[in-house]
Amino acid sequence: MTLAPALRYASLATVLFLSAAAEAAVALHVTVSTERVNKPGAKTSLPATLSDESDIVLGPHFISIGDGKSMTVLDFATRRRYVIDTAAATYANYSLFDAVGLRAVELRHRQGSAGVHQAGGVEQHAAPLVYEEQALSVLAAKRRGPLLPNVLDGAVLWSLDQQPLLRLGIAGTAVSDGDARAFAQYVRYTWGGHPLVLAMLASGKRIPAEFTLHYQQVGGSVTRHFRVSQLNMDAPATYTLAAYRPRPLDASAPVLERVLVQAARLPPLGPQAHPALRAEAERLFAENQPFDAFLSMLEDHFSTGALVDKLSREQQLAMQQCEPIRLLTRALLAKDREGIAAALATVQGMRQQSGMQQPVLALFEGHLRAKLGQWPQATALYLQVLQAKPHMAAVYQDLGDALYAQFDAPNAWRSWDAGRALAPTLRQFRKVNALEQGLLKDYPAFFADAATVQPSDQLADQLTDQLSTSRPASKTKTPGSTNLP
Repeated sequence: MTLAPALRYASLATVLFLSAAAEAAVALHVTVSTERVNKPGAKTSLPATLSDESDIVLGPHFISIGDGKSMTVLDFATRRRYVIDTAAATYANYSLFDAVGLRAVELRHRQGSAGVHQAGGVEQHAAPLVYEEQALSVLAAKRRGPLLPNVLDGAVLWSLDQQPLLRLGIAGTAVSDGDARAFAQYVRYTWGGHPLVLAMLASGKRIPAEFTLHYQQVGGSVTRHFRVSQLNMDAPATYTLAAYRPRPLDASAPVLERVLVQAARLPPLGPQAHPALRAEAERLFAENQPFDAFLSMLEDHFSTGALVDKLSREQQLAMQQCEPIRLLTRALLAKDREGIAAALATVQGMRQQSGMQQPVLALFEGHLRAKLGQWPQATALYLQVLQAKPHMAAVYQDLGDALYAQFDAPNAWRSWDAGRALAPTLRQFRKVNALEQGLLKDYPAFFADAATVQPSDQLADQLTDQLSTSRPASKTKTPGSTNLP
């Protein structure tokens, strides 16, 4: 993709960045040439060669990547990612967590698939683990030895487990520690790179003029050649979205997109919501409808977090004697697959009797289908509930879980973020909060800006070992993406 002249790096400041800043950023142009060599018989629609042109700005707390049609801004201060359509002057807003969250679960998936292939004696259907780490920029649960150098003419070839990963040219431009770390972060988010390779680039105090990353896939090998040019060491170091508006909802957008866009615009429920929902439950108790009252109180809980409590003696007795409540409670406690399948039939029968649109029963059917691994069906049920009851905040947790299980991490985090914005203290969101804390702990380099990024302790130990014992003859020292193999 060739950049339009009007959006070359020199004009980025007038399009995206403020004209004045206390700190300077580094702007540069990167050309990436991709070559694929497929194994005999491999089927792929990907071209054998491809060239990408990008203008990059490495700020102290952000990175921008533009190709003339779109621009991505990684904001490490807010942990957000903005995808900008420059022609339409619109942007979409995502979480930085989705990039590393997807790569972590994808690595586990690939490792599981490799184990199955190995057990079946078809190891050729799995790429070497080191190349999975190279593609995804995350380490498997295995301590790695050091990168080993092989000095070439004007470059050093760095290998791990006898697999070539990086051909690093000698030429480059000296930069600050932060700028070198920011450049490695750009590579991490856009093209991958083994964590040890990225740690080396981050520690090199320079931006290389040329380097090559090597990948292996089941269908063949991929080589990416990087050429860096047009460095500007005095670019503005802040950005603004003032020239852009949130991406509007297309009339033909799928249900998932409509639900998530609506959720992002909803204000939280006010203090009157719980009393109103509880008043509805009291009315149903008074009309001798304890099952419907119970479902109403559950809707209250999933929307406001209010507990099903403060029941009168008569209400407690009515619920204890209500056969549908006993059946539903027993169904939701099912553990084994046979029991869950029977519980699903029970809940489906209740939906037929109470009305297929009853939101809480539809939600519970979604829960049971999720337990059976029926993720698309569960997703459809959660969306049905949220179309009818967009303020049922807890359902956004379930929808996010279903999307994450289907490797749709960007929309999973959009759903989780929407639910937490509506009801941040809801206990259902403890799981996603814990997931994010785990990602911060296990993959800190994905979230740190140029001023603070540090390798993990394990990575730091390995990098220290390799740089002290494996320095090449040259005196030159050597962080969610559709680009990843």
